[in-house]
Amino acid sequence: MSDPRAAVIVFPGSNGDRDLLEALRAAGFDSFPHPSGQPLPDDVALAGLPGGFSYGDYWRAGMLASQEPAVRSLSSLIDRGGLVIGVCNGFQILVEAGLLPGALSYNDPAGFRHRWVTVRCALETDSPWFRNVPNGATLRLPIAHGEGSYFHPGGFDAVASHAPLLYEENPNGSMGALAALLDDTGRVLGIMPHPERASDPDLGSEDGLSLFTGAFGAVARHPSPVAGKNEVAAGAHTS
Repeated sequence: MSDPRAAVIVFPGSNGDRDLLEALRAAGFDSFPHPSGQPLPDDVALAGLPGGFSYGDYWRAGMLASQEPAVRSLSSLIDRGGLVIGVCNGFQILVEAGLLPGALSYNDPAGFRHRWVTVRCALETDSPWFRNVPNGATLRLPIAHGEGSYFHPGGFDAVASHAPLLYEENPNGSMGALAALLDDTGRVLGIMPHPERASDPDLGSEDGLSLFTGAFGAVARHPSPVAGKNEVAAGAHTS
């Protein structure tokens, strides 16, 4: 049986695509780069949106990229039971595309942040991404962003039940120290720190690999991303 396929969407201005490809391969996926200008293939089990500066962050970070055909096709992948991860700029794109709620804006105080941080798992969740990250566990991950401050008009309470990772020391003024966010299904993850850059001991940490191995374990247990109509109707909006 072949390894599940994972598409890493490459935008003009992406710079974290190779890192994400390698981390997914290390977890067991058959990962490959996919151009943002084309819809995703039907046989992928996972899509990754990498870090970088898609379209130079013009207008707003992630806004132009959110209109690309590959991003517009993510809803079909999610409806089929597939997984999605957006890292840093990828998180911004998922928010701009309406696949995650809220907004990401300039760091407070303003300035580009690039350093190692510690995040804590703050949820008991059935999300595939956190199969190998128990509630209360801490991860050492790097950040590199200028627009990572999360905001929701309903306040942190509106998203607390979907915020799996919180910064131990808030580096960017993000509401509630939010470092990551899940959608209602638990299968779409936006994360501002870079787990793919902490997936090997030689990089300084391998804590991030646990997210990808968790996703692989979930996909390996249910190898086909194509669910039947009844399965989609019953499970598309469950955590």
